[in-house]
Amino acid sequence: MNIGIVVGRFPPDLLGGAELQAKQMAEQLAKHKHNVVVFTRRYNNRPYQERVDGYTIYRRDEVPIPGLRVMWDTVPAVYNIARCQPRPEVLLCYQTLNSGLIGMVAQAMLKIPLVLSVRGNREYRLQNSTLQRLIVPPIYKRAKRIIVQSERIRDDMYEQFEVAGQTDLVNCLSAKTVVIPNGITMPKVTRSRGNKILYVGRLIKNKGVADLINGMKQLSGSSLVIVGDGPDRPRLEQLAENLPVKFVGRVPAQEVYDYLAQARVLVLPSHLGDGFPNVILEAMACGVPVVATNIAGIPDLVRHAQTGYLFEVANIDQMVGYIKQILTDDHLWEKLGQTSLDTVQTYAWDQVTPQVENLLRSFSKS
Repeated sequence: MNIGIVVGRFPPDLLGGAELQAKQMAEQLAKHKHNVVVFTRRYNNRPYQERVDGYTIYRRDEVPIPGLRVMWDTVPAVYNIARCQPRPEVLLCYQTLNSGLIGMVAQAMLKIPLVLSVRGNREYRLQNSTLQRLIVPPIYKRAKRIIVQSERIRDDMYEQFEVAGQTDLVNCLSAKTVVIPNGITMPKVTRSRGNKILYVGRLIKNKGVADLINGMKQLSGSSLVIVGDGPDRPRLEQLAENLPVKFVGRVPAQEVYDYLAQARVLVLPSHLGDGFPNVILEAMACGVPVVATNIAGIPDLVRHAQTGYLFEVANIDQMVGYIKQILTDDHLWEKLGQTSLDTVQTYAWDQVTPQVENLLRSFSKS
């Protein structure tokens, strides 16, 4: 089958959850003998066309002005899709903007079905963005299928559209929304025996990293390692002065496991935006318990008091209490870690890929 994957960024240029999932999905589908082409932006002078790991990458120059990017980025992207031979039979688009918009236009012009993979709850929250109120509903209405990563994300998506007055859209989505979780390549490393508190993710305000740094004031004798980068880093570094906090910066995806091997607990204190974080699966695959906020699809991964703990957004005392339990109770740590290792097996790619493959095959012309 000829499959196109549309994603804004693609490794090794810039990494995030959507980008990592798109890369691994391309690899998995290529292993299953599909003809896979990835359509993405060009960074760091990489070639416009490249063959990697059994699939092809088509890159386009990025529009440098953010305000124009959403609309004007669509033109070269659809052009690349149109000139691709053989032409994709279906487009799997990661994130609503800009990839979903590209898929919607390509579907209208080239008659290629759009399958949209929603990656986080910010994608369908319409209240704070005029642009999203205008563009997002048509994308969801016209997509042939919508993939969400958990039942909780699906229900939240419906609720947010109801709040925005999009009741007709909810009725439309109920017939074409499919729940398929993220996949994970199981690591070869042994179970973590580290003692660090670890955060992995972007350093932006809605990730709640300041809450974790402030919580370190109550965790004497412990140290925090922060893996990731972003515009909020200078403020966070200033906040962490005189605290046992180390900023590592952004690292290649394969090195995340090196830091998980040093961890006793992974903490994700997000306020908004997370869907089904890859790093939780990676932590579970290393037997590292997770303490995270009770938002988006996180509760579908972190089972409270079984694989980790959930706390309410911005409740620093609650977060610190759970971290202390994991740091000080070896029996509890062992139990949480083992349950994590047992649970994560259901998210291995050999379990997830056939679900995506069967969905995409329903659009095959052969």
